[in-house]
Amino acid sequence: MSRVYVVVFLLLAFLFSGCASTKYKWHNYDGVLYQHYKNPHDNEEFIEHLNEIIREGESSGKVPPGIYAEYGYAMYERGQYDEAIKYYQKEYDKWPESRTLMTKMIANAKNQNKIKSQKTATDNSTL
Repeated sequence: MSRVYVVVFLLLAFLFSGCASTKYKWHNYDGVLYQHYKNPHDNEEFIEHLNEIIREGESSGKVPPGIYAEYGYAMYERGQYDEAIKYYQKEYDKWPESRTLMTKMIANAKNQNKIKSQKTATDNSTL
């Protein structure tokens, strides 16, 4: 009877060990995101961390969901709208469930880019 328990235990341990592995390498994303929320003005470390996740994810073909969008938003906050659009588009292409939101984010970034271009043109014409 004890052999049956051992076999059942080993079988269950084997089955549940598959649940412990993760499909994506997040590299302490949640901890870095928390620090970013606590101190949003010091975002260079956060951006570099996102960049690292993207680089490694692209090399393995497993970029975690939402990372492209998060990086795009970081670029948007910096006023780098073309770069934001590029990463929003990557999120759109990789994760179909994000397409509705990414379509809106892309449109918003394009609008901000247009406003920025108009302002630059106006500033240059007054000089």
